[in-house]
Amino acid sequence: MIQPDVIAKIQFYSEAQGGRKTATPSNYLGCIFVFEGNNFECRLLLQDIGPIPPGGEATVPIKFLWPETKKKLQVGSRFNLREIKIIGEGIIESIPQ
Repeated sequence: MIQPDVIAKIQFYSEAQGGRKTATPSNYLGCIFVFEGNNFECRLLLQDIGPIPPGGEATVPIKFLWPETKKKLQVGSRFNLREIKIIGEGIIESIPQ
C-alpha cells in the first residue's frame, strides 16, 4: 500500500464553478497540487474513498511525486488542485510521519 505524504480536506468545484464535468476515478487521481504559486505533481489516493463527484468534498490521502514537497507544508496549509484548470481547493489536516 502506498503511504500518503499528507491528509487533506478537499472541496472539488462543481462544473458550474469551473470544476470537473465527471467524478474522479475510484482508485486515484493524478493532478497538480498548487501551493504558494508553485506546482507539484501528486496523486489523490482514492482506493478507500471511491469516486468524488463534482462539487463533492472528502478527506483524502495525497502522495507527491517529488517527496521534498511535504517539507514545504504544515497542518493548515491551503492549496488548490489543478488539471487543465483549477478543479478544487483544500487544507492540510495532518502530515503522517
